[in-house]
Amino acid sequence: MKITVTYVPGNHDLTITAENVDLILPGINQARDNEQGLGTYSPSGIPVLAIEHGHRYNFFCAPDPISNQDIAPGTIMPPGYFFTRIAALHHIQDCHTAGDTMPIVTQNTSGNESQDLLFAYWELWQWSITLLPIENKFDENMIVTNVDGFTGTYSVNDLLPYQTTPGGFIDVHLYKGIQDTWNQRQTLNHVAVNIPTKQAIANSAIPSESDDQAKNQYFLNPNSNKRMVIFGHTHDAKIIASENHNGQKSIYANSGTWIDHNKVGAATTMNFVVITPQNTDDSSQTMVKLYNYEGEVVTKMAEDSLRY
Repeated sequence: MKITVTYVPGNHDLTITAENVDLILPGINQARDNEQGLGTYSPSGIPVLAIEHGHRYNFFCAPDPISNQDIAPGTIMPPGYFFTRIAALHHIQDCHTAGDTMPIVTQNTSGNESQDLLFAYWELWQWSITLLPIENKFDENMIVTNVDGFTGTYSVNDLLPYQTTPGGFIDVHLYKGIQDTWNQRQTLNHVAVNIPTKQAIANSAIPSESDDQAKNQYFLNPNSNKRMVIFGHTHDAKIIASENHNGQKSIYANSGTWIDHNKVGAATTMNFVVITPQNTDDSSQTMVKLYNYEGEVVTKMAEDSLRY
């Protein structure tokens, strides 16, 4: 029996091209947008199902073909790439006490909306750096790139919004102006329903924002016919049922994570989703089941069903 295996891009493999994947996994099916780093898979036998990684709707992780073009021409790397580099260093160092203190930024009370958004972006980085401390000084050039147009070696301070006087103008080196381009970025990334910039920044690290976007982008969107959506990205495995814009039952599932250790949500790991299509019998339902596989044991975590 032949089984079709389909690859859908995620935020950790944004720049992996179709040709790269073909070299590693010859003949694999690839579900890609025309834009690099994005894709949605709707199996031919289940047209009401959409499967995508979910990073398209995340301010920190969605492809960014606008920022840093003067530094790295052609780059699509979002700030989440650098966050991941810092997170990886944190785990390698097993660091519990930060080697430096993040400079304080206060809201520019005389500023405009752009300054307010950049302050919110600073708060996001403050949360990130506090969550994942590293031993290095923040002015140390230790993030070596040579990837996706970047050739420089950067410090943590290159990523953090800063101000020279308390309450004064807020600026940033890398991703300068990112707070002003989110709407354009959403258009380029084919986000169907606009996500307000402040909401997108503030909720970047909240798993429930991805859950909500499954509903907003698909179930509550009158231009969408999807009634089942599968995301990954957040590492927070779950199944949530709701109604779509026509009052029909719809199911969202998050496939969780396959990493060794997980601190998000229910904190399980080695999760996977199985979808069993309905048959021609009027009583048959399309089943969505969420499993956990640990210690050679498969455990069903949740299930739901609908008929379309």
